[in-house]
Amino acid sequence: MHQRIPRSLRFRFFAALGGLLLCAIAALAAISAWLIFPALQAEERAMVKRELDRVERSFELDQQQLHAQVRDWAHWDDTYQFIQGDYPRYADVNFSQEMFEDMRYQLMAFFTTSGDVHFLAGINPVTDAYQTCRAPIDDCSWMTPWVTNMQAAIADNNTDQISIYADLPPAIMASSPILRTDKSGTAAGWLFKTRSLDDDWLAFMEVYTGLPITLNLSKETTPISDTFSFSGNTVFAERYFPTSSSLSPVSLGVGIELNRTSYLTSLTTFRYVLLWTAGLMIMVIALVLLLLEKIVLKPLRLLTQFTQQVGIDGADAHGLTKRNDEIGLLARTFQEQFACQQQLNAELLKLSTHDALTGLPNRRLFDQRLETAFSDAISTPSELAVMMLDIDHFKLYNDHYGHQRGDECLQQVAGAFNSIATKFNFLIARTGGEEFSAILPGVSPDSAKGIGEQLTRAIDQLQLPHATSPVKPYVTVSVGIATLKDSKSPSPSAVMSTADQALYLAKAAGRHQVVLFKPPKASNTLSAHNTPL
Repeated sequence: MHQRIPRSLRFRFFAALGGLLLCAIAALAAISAWLIFPALQAEERAMVKRELDRVERSFELDQQQLHAQVRDWAHWDDTYQFIQGDYPRYADVNFSQEMFEDMRYQLMAFFTTSGDVHFLAGINPVTDAYQTCRAPIDDCSWMTPWVTNMQAAIADNNTDQISIYADLPPAIMASSPILRTDKSGTAAGWLFKTRSLDDDWLAFMEVYTGLPITLNLSKETTPISDTFSFSGNTVFAERYFPTSSSLSPVSLGVGIELNRTSYLTSLTTFRYVLLWTAGLMIMVIALVLLLLEKIVLKPLRLLTQFTQQVGIDGADAHGLTKRNDEIGLLARTFQEQFACQQQLNAELLKLSTHDALTGLPNRRLFDQRLETAFSDAISTPSELAVMMLDIDHFKLYNDHYGHQRGDECLQQVAGAFNSIATKFNFLIARTGGEEFSAILPGVSPDSAKGIGEQLTRAIDQLQLPHATSPVKPYVTVSVGIATLKDSKSPSPSAVMSTADQALYLAKAAGRHQVVLFKPPKASNTLSAHNTPL
């Protein structure tokens, strides 16, 4: 009877640990199913949405560029004279097939004040031949649907806007009244330009965004949210835009296909972690069962106390780490593993919040700090400035010097940025390929501009050669600055969008400069004509 008591204790101990093991595995499974896996899926969807947002911004930028080019041509004394019949050589001097191909125009149409066709020029989508005519007939009959839509827009007084048409080949159409260069007097007519959303346009957008893009016409009304389709290692996402159509309502879907490698890798890694965790728990239980003897029970309780205390103050009240037996080995191993785990946790935290190439904070940490700074600025209230910085013509740099030199350039630029950020105690992060962003709480616009100028000077002083840059023979940056007061809506994304607009103004003004955001009315004299993206 007395000999069976230790066995009974072993059995009860095994049963207790076995039950604990099952509960732990069930808890891990529940946490994985209800928290971890949904979080990974949500992060994947958020990443896809960010890519869709980037494609949408590129699409809108292309539309705005076409509209700016139409205004540039329409508000020109030569065009004003041409529509009045006083400049007969206007078309010969300014139009050519090469110009249409370079600017990616499909058709340019001039109309009189009464809405009659004055002059048409375009590239036949069937023959790819450049054609000019005075009416959409005979060889120019392919222009008839366009002219009909344009005259309808004139009749509806919609002559200074951008539209997407889908009942022709999908295309962007922009228009503007024809005025003198100083915009004096009344309109002498109207100018329309179209840009077909064809294979060449898709190829251009794929190069510009770095993503495979597809277009799809849907006869349904515009969906409220984006659509996602997951298949194996890829995900296809689509966002719909309303279009103008003489037929039933048609929506234009812009789709992208992304690789799910990151998500699947994270999923596989997490599953391996679960398996290793379960395996480690089983191994520990087996080890405890082997050591379960009378001389081990008490040290085991002491070891339990030790494991609870080491996480708090690292104390070893019973000297377990000095023992030369298995208990001492376990105590020392646990202490080392705990220290190693703390170090790994610190390293993982840094990896999740900092850019691996430059060592600067990444977009995730930047967004968190921006939320905090925005909340503080609203509640205090106090000033808040943000910056968006972009290396000028970095794609040309990479194409000329190679991606390895490009990475070295990014590291040196990031180092210079970080020195200024440390000096003035503000956060600067790498939020894109060659894009950086900064948060300056409590900084006025003038002070922010001064800091931005110091950042540009710091890059200038590096004198990194950039032989293909049309700005300077060395690497330069452009800076856009906005403040909390500049945004139209009280949200961090709105403030960053305003800074993005300021950065766009800096690029449009020639790059290598610092620009404070100004309302569109104050900056609408800038033209995107002949301004590279």
